[in-house]
Formats: sequence, C-alpha cells, structure tokens
Amino acid sequence: MRFAPIKTGLALVLGVAFSMAAGTAGAQESGIEAARDKAKAAPMSGEASLAYGQVLRRAGREADALVELRRGLGTSAGKAELSARLEWAIARTHIARREFEPAMASCRAMAKLAPDAGHVCAAESHMLWRRGTEAESEAAKVSRAASPEIQYFAKVALGRAQELASKDAEAEASFREAVRIADTRPDAHVLLGLILNRTGKEGTPSLRKAVEVDANDPIALLELGRALPAGSRDSITALERAVAQRPTSSDALRALAESYVAANRLMDAKKTVANVLRLAPNDVGTHVVAGRLALAEGQVDEAIKEGETAAQLMPNVQPARLLVADAWAKKGEIDLAVESYQAAFGLDHSDPTPLVNASAACLAAGRVTSAKAFGVRATKDFGSNGAAWTALGDALAADRDVPGAKVAYETAKKARGVDAAAIDKKLKRLE
Repeated sequence: MRFAPIKTGLALVLGVAFSMAAGTAGAQESGIEAARDKAKAAPMSGEASLAYGQVLRRAGREADALVELRRGLGTSAGKAELSARLEWAIARTHIARREFEPAMASCRAMAKLAPDAGHVCAAESHMLWRRGTEAESEAAKVSRAASPEIQYFAKVALGRAQELASKDAEAEASFREAVRIADTRPDAHVLLGLILNRTGKEGTPSLRKAVEVDANDPIALLELGRALPAGSRDSITALERAVAQRPTSSDALRALAESYVAANRLMDAKKTVANVLRLAPNDVGTHVVAGRLALAEGQVDEAIKEGETAAQLMPNVQPARLLVADAWAKKGEIDLAVESYQAAFGLDHSDPTPLVNASAACLAAGRVTSAKAFGVRATKDFGSNGAAWTALGDALAADRDVPGAKVAYETAKKARGVDAAAIDKKLKRLE
C-alpha cells in the first residue's frame, strides 16, 4: 500500500523531534479546541481522531494524544491506510515519550498494513535508543515504489542514522535529497541546517527556510533561535515563538532564558528560569541556565553552586563545568578558572568556548602569555571559528604584536556569525 499525499495540512513529522502548532499560545489552544470539537462532532471518524491526536502530540500533550489516537484506531477497522496512519502516529507519540517497546509494537502492527511505512517507523524508533545501524538498515529497506511521502521520511531517518555514525557527508546528502522530495516540510530543512552549522558551513539559511515553510513549527523556531546570536532581537523573537507553540518545552525555555541573559533582560530571564525549574527541577540544563542567570546578576557563589549541582546530577557534562569556570573567572580565581576551563574542554573537544573563555579570563587577569596560548590552541583546533580568532587577536594586541593581531582580527571577520563592526573597532584601535 502506498500512502496518498496528505491533504489536511497537518504534516506527519518525526514525533521524537518535530511538531506543528498555531501561531501563538492562544491560537494554539484554539487550534486544539477546533480539532477536539471536530473529533467530538464525528466520534466514529478515525480521520478526525488522527488530526486531533496529532495536534495534541505536537503541543506536547502526549498522554492525551495516545488516548485519542487509540480511540480513533478502534473506529478504523477495515480501513487499512487510515489504520496504518493511526499506528504511525501512536508510534511517534511513544517516541516522544521515550517509550521504545510500545513504539516498535505499533511499527510492527502498521508494517502488516503498509510495509514501507513500517520500515520508516522502525527506523525512527531505533533512533530513540541511538541504534544507528538498525535505523539505517530499516530505512534502506524502503522500496523505490514507495510514495514520495514515505521516501521523504525514509531519507530523513537515513540521514539521522548516518549522522549518528559520523557519516556527515552522507547525512548531508540524505537531508538534501529529502528537501528535494518535499521542500515544503520543515524537518529536513532543520536537520540540514543543523549539520551544516555543526560542520562549519552556513546552515542558518536552511533553518530560516524551515520557519518560512512552517512559521509555527516550534522545533524550527527553537533551532533558528539557537543558531542566531544569543541575545539578538531575532533570536529572542524566534525563541519566544517557540515557547508559545509548546509552553512545556524545557529546551525552548532554557534557550530563551539564555538569550534573555545575553541581552541583559534579567527580569525576563528570571521569570523564564522559574518556569523551567517548575518543569524540570532535576534537569542538568535547568541548573546550568539558573547558574548563568545568577552569574549575570553577580551572584558568583550561587552560580558555582548551580554548576556543581548540575555536575552531580550528570558527571562529566561540559556546560556545567564551563559555568563553574566562568564563575571562578568572574570571582578573580584565575587558577581555579583555568583548571575548570581545561576540564570543560576535555569533556567536549568539539566546542571552542572553553578555550576562548579561558583566553579572555587570562587576559583579564593580566596573564597575556597564557591568553595567547589558549588563543593559539583555539585557532589551531577551530580554524574557522570567529570567536577563537578574536580571542587570539585580543591577546596579541595586549602583547603589542600589532601585525599578528591584525591578521587574527581580519581572519575573524571572514567567519560566519561574527560582529564585523566590533572587530573593525578593535582594528582601528591598533592604528
């Protein structure tokens, strides 16, 4: 059986990562109410239950979604395609709840009705437990005769599995192929943008495209907000909209709080941190963002406490160690700060921030030689990172190496996401 193109406008998307909701919190609620009213008006309509269940899941109300989707499944006897869609929606809801076995049970049930879709469903489920080999194998079983819809989701699942296996070039190609198949769906655009940014390319246009094709997708908005400069108006706007779509998303709330802190909107940050603490009081990221707020407010000891609490909840987590390092630096304890920066970098060699911040901290403490050493290491390991070259330029300028500082600053200006005007001011001061 081949799925026909969806005509409801409620795109089937990966339950583990993607969703669609209305434009504001109020509009979102009215959208839920409208779908609920349609389901109530047609209690024997599996299609209405499917639409209502999807809206609930995408709003983060997975338990309610399961109830409605199962109810719809009970009314769809004899309708193979509809039953398969309902089973897939149920599987994705279990994935969103991180429930592997029930998800796979639904995938097996739908495989009897729609084998190709069943393979994609299984691939999505395996990714919940980061079983990339199994996911890639399932995605590869999708036949060439499958509908474009199934081909699209197969490519998305395949790309995610390939990325997990560090096959970045292959993953990028899979995401691009998914975009080619259906460029009006947001999820492939999001994944393409993320992998491009992670591999040092320009992925923000893909993230903007994701929001363009679905202005209300909370994951597209979240990832765009994260990719834009923290504290910028565009970043805050995207993250506020992401929270409006899914008010219970701790990821979106944390990112919004961090952007508020970067913009020095501390009262807004405090309110947002309070919200995320209510949702996830024992979450590592929650304590890190609370510590960032404390640091911004000058409560250094409280920031260190939050960082240590996060580290106790999950040992060897880089953001917690980086928070502690930044706090020690602000307190003027440069030796402790450097030790923590080195520990933070040791936990995640893909992030130049500990090296960049260590260079700045050493420079502020008058340790120019150490500042240069961290700057050199940062540019050596992250040659396309503008912040790394800026840090090296600052250290070289402090050491009165004007030619070297100019080269570093000019190199920084070529990187993406850099405030070129700020670097021009640094260059002017060298004259």
